[in-house]
Amino acid sequence: MKPKKEISIRDIAVRSGYSTATVSRVLNHRGGYSEETEQKIMEIVKESDYSTGIQTLQTVGILVPDLTNEWFADVARRLEQELLIRGYHCSICSTGEDPSRENFCFEGFAALRAAAVISFLGSKELVSLARKAPFPVVFIDQVPDEKKGFLCLEFDNYLGGYMATELLIRKGCRRILYIGWHQPMSVSRFRQQGYSDALKEYGLEQNPEWILDIGNSVNQYERTRNLVYYTVRKRIPFDGIFASNDLRASGALEALKQSGIDVPSQVKIIGFDDTTTCCQCYPALSTVRQDADALVRNTVELLFRQLKQRARLSKHLVLPVSLVERGTT
Repeated sequence: MKPKKEISIRDIAVRSGYSTATVSRVLNHRGGYSEETEQKIMEIVKESDYSTGIQTLQTVGILVPDLTNEWFADVARRLEQELLIRGYHCSICSTGEDPSRENFCFEGFAALRAAAVISFLGSKELVSLARKAPFPVVFIDQVPDEKKGFLCLEFDNYLGGYMATELLIRKGCRRILYIGWHQPMSVSRFRQQGYSDALKEYGLEQNPEWILDIGNSVNQYERTRNLVYYTVRKRIPFDGIFASNDLRASGALEALKQSGIDVPSQVKIIGFDDTTTCCQCYPALSTVRQDADALVRNTVELLFRQLKQRARLSKHLVLPVSLVERGTT
């Protein structure tokens, strides 16, 4: 008897004329397709003598801090699309940056015998688990301090923080608020360090009252809006705001509007990420752009190079950022 082949989603897609995404939904019974579509695809599966058991599908786990954050959600969606084209199923877990949930999800991927894990988180606990894992782990965005033995991809957060602050300074700002979350993860630490170094190099004051820590807030927009509103009410003088992501920048913009402060003539604002939030605000937000396509393309390319070689690769890739000036500066 001729042995059955493993499912190749791409082969089935070519023969059926449907996309790999549609084929995957049918094989996994996820809905979103017609009976006619299901019938045609399953006929091809049967005729081709393929096994349709889910156990034949290879899974890549994706660990995300917060799917309500557009940046994380968009990159996760793009990763899922790219992996699906290559015939891999994705399992996405949002952890809320809770260490116990991060560990639980990672161990779940191990139980599923995942082919690999892509993690937006790089805590010491996850690094410890990753070193013992039987599958490759790629750290992106929030990469660990100890990178040896892993594939790590991140944007130049330090330069982005410096460039954002320098732009405000060149526009005439001298008292600049920084809005972020004071924690050890690389993204926040490096963006704030870029801000501090820009102020220092231009000989400007660094006032502790100008550092607004939103903490691990569920609603970053509302928390930022309230903090900036109270800062205005306390009559703390400032003429510029660098927010460490666009959601926080939009919250700051709303607080200034509520306080009757004109942007950009009285206060200028810049965010970070270049999400769709920027153009949904008025005036449109200036920001530091991160190229999601470049991150996804390089992540998938390096991951499959490692899977092909069946050996742990060690590489740290820092991707460039750029300024996007809009109406708030």
